[in-house]
Amino acid sequence: MSKPSRMQVKVLKAVHVHAATVRVMQDRAKATQQSTGQAPPASWYEDLHGRARLWQALENAAADAGVPAAWITQCRQRGDLGMAWRGDLHWRETQFIDRDQLLSDLRQKVRHVQDMAAVKAVYGERGAQSEVGTAQMFDRKLRVLSQRINAVAAVLEVSEAEAERLWGAHSWSAAAESVRDHSPLTLAGRWRAHARTETTELALQATALNDAGIVPGAQALPEPGDMAELIEHHLSAVTPPELSAAGAEPGAQITEAIDAAGITSDTGTEFVSTDDPDRAPLSPIVPGVEP
Repeated sequence: MSKPSRMQVKVLKAVHVHAATVRVMQDRAKATQQSTGQAPPASWYEDLHGRARLWQALENAAADAGVPAAWITQCRQRGDLGMAWRGDLHWRETQFIDRDQLLSDLRQKVRHVQDMAAVKAVYGERGAQSEVGTAQMFDRKLRVLSQRINAVAAVLEVSEAEAERLWGAHSWSAAAESVRDHSPLTLAGRWRAHARTETTELALQATALNDAGIVPGAQALPEPGDMAELIEHHLSAVTPPELSAAGAEPGAQITEAIDAAGITSDTGTEFVSTDDPDRAPLSPIVPGVEP
């Protein structure tokens, strides 16, 4: 690999911009403090650390998407030194990138999202009726995780054959089977567990890649709503004749089973999101800056 692809260039340019922006902020704050004797306000530190976290998330996502570490470091250093962005650099030599491992890691995240879609297909409607906050958290996380997968896949330039292995028809069939015979109580537990999953870092990565101009490629994971439809299709494809005649949808079957079992949900208790935008983020250490 002698030079970056078009998508990798977008990511590397964003790394350069983040590094340059943080350096300019630090230099200006230092100059102001030397001339006035006043330290930067708390809002400055909040802005700086927010930018630094997004920057770090971008570099983490870039690594997961196969962007060579040598190029990431090269762009970070040039930005920190105040050097102008150039796409025609003499790019540093890179180490071997194990694409199979990158795709394997991505596949694990795809399977997690598909499990969420399967649980949503058969329990999401019922859950939303009794626990609105939990349902909102669940849907937000499913959307963010899907966006992150598609952004990473775009940078990786996943081929049609690779996409088939990652999220082809066989994978939706397997996801549907994972919820077919589970009890309503078990499904409710899985639904709540997914809603509580910590996704702060992955959400930052999705935001950073989107800010860098990365959009889903031709081979993309379906939208969350389409995923649920795929799951429902596979579930209804082998629905017993008597159920098909009754016109029962997968979600309705689960609802009826819950009602029959007498299971209720506590409408007064909802999980608190770990991705609450109002929650103060953990601030990373930025070299040369004291809080």
